[in-house]
Amino acid sequence: MTRAAAPAMRLALIGPSAPLRGGIAQYHDRLAAALARRGHDVRRISYRRLYPSLLFPGRTQYEPGGTHDERAGTGDATGVVPPATPLLDSIGPRSWARVAAAAAGCDAAVFEWWHPFFAPAFVAITSLVHRRGVPMIAFCHNLEPHEPVPAGRVVARLALGRADAFVVQSSSEAAVLRARYPGRPVACIAHPAERPVCPHESAAGEPVRAACAAALGIPPAPRRVLFFGYVRAYKGLPTLLEAVAHLPADVQLVVAGEIYHHDAAWYRAEAERLGIADRVVLLDRFLASAEVGCCLRAADVVALPYWSASQSGVAPLAMACGRAVVASAVGGLPDLIRSGETGFLVPPRDPAALADAIARALADAPRLGAAAAAEAARTLTWDTTAAAVEELAATVSAARGSW
Repeated sequence: MTRAAAPAMRLALIGPSAPLRGGIAQYHDRLAAALARRGHDVRRISYRRLYPSLLFPGRTQYEPGGTHDERAGTGDATGVVPPATPLLDSIGPRSWARVAAAAAGCDAAVFEWWHPFFAPAFVAITSLVHRRGVPMIAFCHNLEPHEPVPAGRVVARLALGRADAFVVQSSSEAAVLRARYPGRPVACIAHPAERPVCPHESAAGEPVRAACAAALGIPPAPRRVLFFGYVRAYKGLPTLLEAVAHLPADVQLVVAGEIYHHDAAWYRAEAERLGIADRVVLLDRFLASAEVGCCLRAADVVALPYWSASQSGVAPLAMACGRAVVASAVGGLPDLIRSGETGFLVPPRDPAALADAIARALADAPRLGAAAAAEAARTLTWDTTAAAVEELAATVSAARGSW
């Protein structure tokens, strides 16, 4: 359901944008478009350098097909929002002043936060926009880092303390912020779902599943479980491998995403040790946006065996594609998944419980998947997300006179 828009505002949205790759860049682009559709003037400010190459664990920071210089002018596919301007250098103080200048005159600025690495830029930009009378909203994709960072939690707390308001994507993180910064507005917004495009969706049922698997080079299998996204330590892939070893031999596991923790050889050796090497398919690469829909529709069930989490962009994607989700009951995942209705929740680091839940999900995949798709369409919309950001921006903008 579309919510009535507030009076038009001018908003600065600061965060990674395409052609930078990854879920947060995609989120930035879709949020900007949703805000623009609601009548707001959105100034999109992206990074010209996100991470120094020495600190980036992957192969490239860009989507296949270009860099900012080559693609910055493409804009959003909806045509309702201008392209992002790549101004921000995460380690370049001169760029921080340029970002603040670009946000001048806005009713509010929104900075997308997910790691304390960005604390110096965030603190400086926040101080500079405050001097211009612009309030700062910290949009926290992750309140604290998933992997240990020296002094990371302390740095995050000190830096975020400069914000005027916050957006988080789980009730647990909302509670943390309300206790940590009493009196400051906190909006808790579930990660929205968007049904990714799939070129094989003109047919229905098994032909789509088979065609999608074939397009990605995935061998045929009667039943298929998908682990999707970057492979990082906190995501618990070793637990999922152990769980698959408890499942019948007709269950295939597909791991689709660039491996950051260990390497493909390590996971192949682990699968060999567990006796499931012939049932594990590793797609050790970043999947382009056009492949995401195929990958999800090739699966029967999507597994998120996370050891810790703040939220997940994978769960809403899977739900939007009509796939049941089996996930650890950590962070914001219980906010998204109704156990027994749209998937199952299990304790983290428990291979036996995970295997049992996957078996139940596979046995009831059509019902669970249909319920997941209906839930995503009903509650996880970009308009709802934009409306919540809009309401928060209006609140902090109105409070400027009390500074």
